[in-house]
Amino acid sequence: MIPTSDIVFTSLIADALALGPHWIYHQKELKKRFGHIMSYMAPATAYHTGKNAGDQTHYGDQTMLLLHSIAEFGRFDLEHYAAKWREFWENPQTISYRDGATKATLAHLHSGMPPESAASSSSELGGTVRTAPLFLLDWEDDEALFSAARSLTAFTHNDPPVVEAAEFFTRVILAVQRGAGISDALEETAALLHWEAIPTEWFAAARRSSASSASDGEALEGHGLTCHIPDAFTGVCHLLLRHPETPATALIENINAGGDSAARGMVLGMVYGAAFPVSALPASWLSDLNARDEINGLIDKIP
Repeated sequence: MIPTSDIVFTSLIADALALGPHWIYHQKELKKRFGHIMSYMAPATAYHTGKNAGDQTHYGDQTMLLLHSIAEFGRFDLEHYAAKWREFWENPQTISYRDGATKATLAHLHSGMPPESAASSSSELGGTVRTAPLFLLDWEDDEALFSAARSLTAFTHNDPPVVEAAEFFTRVILAVQRGAGISDALEETAALLHWEAIPTEWFAAARRSSASSASDGEALEGHGLTCHIPDAFTGVCHLLLRHPETPATALIENINAGGDSAARGMVLGMVYGAAFPVSALPASWLSDLNARDEINGLIDKIP
């Protein structure tokens, strides 16, 4: 049986892989400057100044904060996580990119809003990507986990499709963890009738592109490489449908496609981490992950 910890590791590996080329949108520029990226790189843009190859982006940093919170508190508690999150971002020594959702949520917290209503209106997939540590906990039932994923996401991103996407991918990960194939888990989750904010066309577009002759880069560029949920959700589903048995290939194709490869990658990593052991990835991806020992230490503290 694959350890649940591999969901965390594979997600954070995918984030670290994206650090170098993160938010470079022109695929020709990426290829000209770096060739075919297959390993960790220092950041090539100013967004992640101060980071080194093998570090996390700001998405991974927030996932690490959740891991710390769960290790300290013993369970998921939004108040506890929000306090650690706020302390991290208010620390002048913190080296991590403050995106629009972070700035808006901080401003709302400063004004006295409670964590459950302090979110930005950001429509970016980045709100959904921190959930991997939730899978390390024992839940009363699936609905409790779905509620936690929604609550965690809505802390910073109060956009209905983003919040709903957190539940969507949590359902996919659970199904895969319980033995479903990745493609089947996606199809079954997409077929559920209770989705209100996620248009059926998003998944249908991913299904079409995954079966097309377009390269992954062409397909993702066609869907859109931005952070926003319509682009990124569809891009994630495309890669999962096209590469259900080859996680390393999907993660490499993801980073070479450009754009917000970190957010896409973290969701990909959670799904693949539920299906394949981290040992299925190139060994250097784990050995050179700078947070590896810290992650192991925190996981060991969780009851």
